[in-house]
Amino acid sequence: MIGKLINKLSNTLLFYVDKSGKSVFRNYKLLEGDGCFYDETYSIQTAGKALEYRMELDKKANLALILISFFVYLIFINLHFTIWSTLFCVLLWGGLIYGLRFFCNNLYTKFLLRTYGQFKITNFNPPITKEKAKAFAKNFRSKVALTLLIILLCFAPSLLMQKLVKVSLNAKKPHFKAAIAISQLHKVIYPKNAKIYDMSAYAKYLAQDYEGSLKDYEKIFEITGRKFSQKDLTRFANLLYLEKKLRGSQTAIDKFNEFATKKKMSVLDESQMLWMKSIFSISNGVSETVLQDYDDLLLSLKENDNKNKFYISSDKAYMMFLMRDFKNALEVYNYLISVAEQNEKDFGKDLPRLYIERGYTKRVLGDNLGADDDFLKSGVDMYQREEYIPTVTKQGFVADKF
Repeated sequence: MIGKLINKLSNTLLFYVDKSGKSVFRNYKLLEGDGCFYDETYSIQTAGKALEYRMELDKKANLALILISFFVYLIFINLHFTIWSTLFCVLLWGGLIYGLRFFCNNLYTKFLLRTYGQFKITNFNPPITKEKAKAFAKNFRSKVALTLLIILLCFAPSLLMQKLVKVSLNAKKPHFKAAIAISQLHKVIYPKNAKIYDMSAYAKYLAQDYEGSLKDYEKIFEITGRKFSQKDLTRFANLLYLEKKLRGSQTAIDKFNEFATKKKMSVLDESQMLWMKSIFSISNGVSETVLQDYDDLLLSLKENDNKNKFYISSDKAYMMFLMRDFKNALEVYNYLISVAEQNEKDFGKDLPRLYIERGYTKRVLGDNLGADDDFLKSGVDMYQREEYIPTVTKQGFVADKF
């Protein structure tokens, strides 16, 4: 069927007289019934009126095709870039082209009826040689190749613009104004992608346009939909930082939750996101839901998912220490160390860290002998122990690599 369609499209003839001397005009259908048959012999001069009308109609149809393509492209670049949005635009473009050809076919057949009278529908199969058919096919392939080349050339500036934004931001002294201007132009004329918004967000941060930077991150989350990537960790961290700067810590947490719940994440992704949010919450005095969030995540795990239960419980104990809930933290550390000692193959490597964290917990609770015993069991040099003290890391804007 595809080969037949290509043969039909490549054939440029609009009229022929068959072997029996009957005249056939080509209409706008693509496969079956694409010919209008007259039981008379028309010379080229007689058929000239129809051919002139057809060529004028083709010119207008080609202009309409360009306008339709531009219209669909405008819709495409304003949609979130997904497989479904792409499929929708392809189907929309195909439907509009079909409608255009249907409209042109009605006009042309009415003209034939007015000019030459009633006709019969047939297939348009002009008696041409194989060499002529090959020449038509070769010319058609050349047109397709040229069209694809033009499309590629139209999109080549997109790559150049992204490169210019990247160079502007990676310079020793970032040219953020140029980066913002180029990225804004890219957003207007090309399909939206996360990379250009990442660079735009960073450039706007450098220009102290925190609201604009935040909106770019929000747009990324809309563009990427439910898909979650490691780059999202940086994006969510910056969302927290910018929203806090603009509207406060609690609003930042609320917005974080709003976008995070729309993402499809693995348990590891969820635990990394919860760690980030918890550190932010504790450092900014909005830690009311931190422990409940850990309990909810633990409850969501499968019964036999011992590995994730262990590490998420370890993170929970760490947060308890930061929240100065030392007694409960000690209970969790006791449980974790017991599990690790019984399963050294899976968790033995975590024992030094756990011993030290429990040691500092005991020291705060006044059990100095127990703390010293844990420090000794850890096997870590006394000058390196401070590296394991649970601490709240200072948050700032995270500049990703482009």
